[in-house]
Amino acid sequence: MGRTFAFVDESGNHDLDTSKSGSSDFFVVCSVIIAEADLRRAYDLAEGLRARHFQAGEIKSSKLKAKDSDRRRRILVDLAELPLKLYFAVVDKREVYKDGGLRFKTSFIKHVNNLLYSRLFDHCTDLHMAVDEHGGPEFQASLRNYVAERYAEDLFRDSAFQTKSSKDDVLIQVADFFAGTVAHIYEGKASGEVVEVYKNILRSRTIGLLEWPPRYQLELPPPTDEAEYADHRVHLQALKQADKFLFKVGKHPDEEERLQLLILDYLRFRSEFVSDEYVSTGDILKHLADRGFQGITDQKLRSSGIAKLRDAEVIIASAPKGYKIPRTKADINDFLELASSQILPLLDRIKKARDVYRLSSVGDYDILDSAQFSDIRKLLLSLEAL
Repeated sequence: MGRTFAFVDESGNHDLDTSKSGSSDFFVVCSVIIAEADLRRAYDLAEGLRARHFQAGEIKSSKLKAKDSDRRRRILVDLAELPLKLYFAVVDKREVYKDGGLRFKTSFIKHVNNLLYSRLFDHCTDLHMAVDEHGGPEFQASLRNYVAERYAEDLFRDSAFQTKSSKDDVLIQVADFFAGTVAHIYEGKASGEVVEVYKNILRSRTIGLLEWPPRYQLELPPPTDEAEYADHRVHLQALKQADKFLFKVGKHPDEEERLQLLILDYLRFRSEFVSDEYVSTGDILKHLADRGFQGITDQKLRSSGIAKLRDAEVIIASAPKGYKIPRTKADINDFLELASSQILPLLDRIKKARDVYRLSSVGDYDILDSAQFSDIRKLLLSLEAL
C-alpha cells in the first residue's frame, strides 16, 4: 500500500481559563492524511493554492477574520481539490478540570495531541507524521520522547515522527487552515456559507472527529419536553454504550476489533458532526477501504462488524437506508420494524416446515428436536401462546 503521511497543526490556546480575553473555548488539532502515491501532487496543488491566495506568505487561518468569510469559502473549495483526508481532535476547554495537570502547557499539548496520535498510529499503516513546532528545542525533544515512549513499535525510523516549522512545509499550513476553520465553526464564528461548504464539500474528506471530553458527558440540562427527553435518553445511552466498547477494546485491538472500531468511529462521526441521516453500506465500505480494509463484502460488514458490535451491547439502529447511532425513539422503532420484518416471517416458515414433517411422520420426526435448536423451540412456543 505504501506509506501514509500525516501533517498536523492546531488552533486555539492551552489556557483553561476561557474567561480571559483572547482565550479560545475550543482547542482543535487537525491531521491532513495523504497516501504516498498522492504526496507529490498534494504538494504541487497546495503550493499553487498558497501562491494564488496568499502570494508570498503562508497559508494561515488566522490571517482571515470573520468578515473574510467569502475568501475563506473560496480557499476551502480549492483545498477540496487536494488528494487528502482529515482527522480532528476537538477539546472543549470549558469542560476540562481546571485544577488538574492539564493546566500546564506542556502537559496539555502532549495530552491533546495524543488523543489524535493514538488513533492515527492504531489505524494507519507505515505512518510518517510531521507536526508543527511548539516552543523551543527543549520542548521539541520532550515531545519526540513522549511519542517514542508510547508508539515505539510504530516508529521504525527517525523520520516517522518529526517536528517542523510550518513555513517549511505547505501541507502543515493546510492543516493549520482546516484546524482554524473547524475552530471557527465550534466557536460560532463561521458564516453560514463557510459551514455549508464544509458540510457539503469537505465532509466526505473527514474520516474522523474525536471530541474530548465526549459530548455526552457534558453537564447539559436535559430537554424539558417529555418527548424530547425520551429521545435525549436514547441518544445518551447509545453514546455511553459506544464508549464502553472503546474502553473494553483498549489500545491493542486485533484485526476484527479494528474493523469494528473503524465502523463505530465513522457512525459516531456522521451522527455527531455531519447529519442525522442513515449511513449507507456503500459509504461505510468506502470509508473502510480508505482506512486499509480493501475488499470487505456486505456480508463481512454485517457479520464481523455490525453484528459483533451489537453482540458487545453497542446500540446501532438500522433500516433499508443503512445504519446509524440512534438519536431518537423513532430510530429504535426503525430497527425493531426491520428486525420484525425478517425474524417473524422466518420463524413462520420454520414452523410450517416443522408441522409438515411432524404430520408426515406421525410425530416421529421433529426437525427442532436437537438440543442445538432449543432456543427456536422456545420462540415458537412463545408465539403459539400469543
